[in-house]
Amino acid sequence: MFITQHPQRTLQQTHEDVPIDHYDKGIKNNIFQKIWHEKRFKEIDKEITPVSDKVLDIGCHSGLFTKRIQEKTLSKQIYGIDISLKAIAHARQRIPGGNFKVGNIHKLPFKEDAFGAIFCLEVLEHVENPSQVLSEIYRVLKPKGYGVILIPTNNLLFRTIWFIWNRIYPVWDHAHVQDFRNDSLERLIKQANLRIVSVRTFNFGMLKIIKFSK
Repeated sequence: MFITQHPQRTLQQTHEDVPIDHYDKGIKNNIFQKIWHEKRFKEIDKEITPVSDKVLDIGCHSGLFTKRIQEKTLSKQIYGIDISLKAIAHARQRIPGGNFKVGNIHKLPFKEDAFGAIFCLEVLEHVENPSQVLSEIYRVLKPKGYGVILIPTNNLLFRTIWFIWNRIYPVWDHAHVQDFRNDSLERLIKQANLRIVSVRTFNFGMLKIIKFSK
């Protein structure tokens, strides 16, 4: 099932309201966030192959996870793009040698076949047109390059925890505007002419990681 929901605020407003140190503080001070993010990156690490080409992190926010991607891919040319002005400013400080842009990921400001690897981690559930984003990923990914997408599955456990979480920490309230259940995202990936390499779920089935290639 593929469902579009209607946010009460614009995505730009929602993302600008997220503190730039949201993930840093969460991992440091909140045991749930620490376990959640450490597990997600252990799983992502399994899908990473070092590359000598440019690497792009779509929806990079403040660059906390971008730095981990750079370390694991061994790339000397790390790029990031995000809708938040202040998050990108912080990412530039975190990774001085990185290339960070403020922009709309529905139209990536990069040339065709520019990247050897692309990461899009818990981002597609926030965008208005995931098919368009996947088409852009195909355009800027090099032939034989690979990508990793991470999304919530929106199973019953995730929806329950997400509802409770947003009552306590409403920073991401109304930010999820897409609902990917079953194999809806896999179908969109194939429609974008990308080849699925592997699909796995973890964290009690709440997160799905998809690796693909061009």
